[in-house]
Amino acid sequence: MQTLGSALDEQKGFAQGFDFLRIFLATSIIGWHTAKLSGHVEMARASVFWFSEYMLVPMFFALSGFLVAGSSMRLSTKNFLLNRAARILPALVADIVFAALLIGPLVTTLPAKQYFVDATFFAYFLNITGWMQYFLPGVFENNPLPEVNGALWTVPFEIGCYVMLAGLMTTGAIKRPRLVLLFTYTVLMVGIPLRFVTSHLVSDHVSLLESLAMNLFLFKGSLLLPSFLIGIVLYQLRHYVPFSRSVAIGLVCVAILVSALGDSNLLLSPAVHAIILPLLGYLTVMIGVSPMPRLPGFGTGDYSYGLYLYHTPFLQLLIHYFPEARTGDLWWMLFFAGFSLSLTAAVISWHVLEYPVLKLRNSFVIRHRPESGLGFRGPCSCRDSLSAARIPPISG
Repeated sequence: MQTLGSALDEQKGFAQGFDFLRIFLATSIIGWHTAKLSGHVEMARASVFWFSEYMLVPMFFALSGFLVAGSSMRLSTKNFLLNRAARILPALVADIVFAALLIGPLVTTLPAKQYFVDATFFAYFLNITGWMQYFLPGVFENNPLPEVNGALWTVPFEIGCYVMLAGLMTTGAIKRPRLVLLFTYTVLMVGIPLRFVTSHLVSDHVSLLESLAMNLFLFKGSLLLPSFLIGIVLYQLRHYVPFSRSVAIGLVCVAILVSALGDSNLLLSPAVHAIILPLLGYLTVMIGVSPMPRLPGFGTGDYSYGLYLYHTPFLQLLIHYFPEARTGDLWWMLFFAGFSLSLTAAVISWHVLEYPVLKLRNSFVIRHRPESGLGFRGPCSCRDSLSAARIPPISG
């Protein structure tokens, strides 16, 4: 019987399907955000594409969990966290500084002096720590959504995934697949009783602990932690999980049927998450370990993280300067302009900033990945080669 592990071994650990999948997911998220930021999100949710809002970021996190699982069992906790920081922080800092110091002054409705002394301006730099701040003073006020970069909502969940994984590494649980499987099952199921316990709560009277629990296990963030864990479990059990194209095709058909016949209300239940997320995780890894042709132009670096991280500010700029574009029938054309600008920024960021920083980590990196570069963060963003110390994912 062919398994996920044997399919991965056939490609000598360098599964090009993951390279394809990262770019596909990042591009799809840009498409979804084009509809959201231009004021057409309800139309998108009413279409057959509504399911993409649910599946894209969890697939990124499942992909990340699968790819980091190997390095988490080879590296020390310290080196693992250093490795993740070297991958995540450079582009994240660049994105935040670029938005605050260049985009903000360019489009703000406030005088420059007032903009640079406003408390919201200084608070925006807290994004570097994972404390999310989505607004800059006077920036994009006339856009349908005035946030500068809503895609950053996944960052604290990504950090949480790494902290959780570091805990599994420190305790040695990461080397005990049954414990990780049990933990994953618990995380998947805890939202079901929690939904009933918190159903009577009034939002104005929710404690900090209750709010944290609901964000982790009930709201949209509840899709990310279990997806990451599912990816880890699939890696640990890769030599036992069948590699079945028939099952994968069946899951794609089920997803198409759900998209065509269901609606977003179907996926508000934690019980549904417990069924859908493992299936999405399996489909993600199946695609990842499947042979895929190399995408033209994407073989010289890992641009998926940059695509995810930089696309929202560029889309917001386009909507700001061309407001008529979002109101016409061709609003979807914003996607092509936004993708082109984001890809340009991602390429520059990789070669000028991200990859040079990654080369500095050679004191704790096991091996460089040939050609396509090194690790992806995550939503998700979240990449690692399976033979290197290697989430941004990504947002809804």
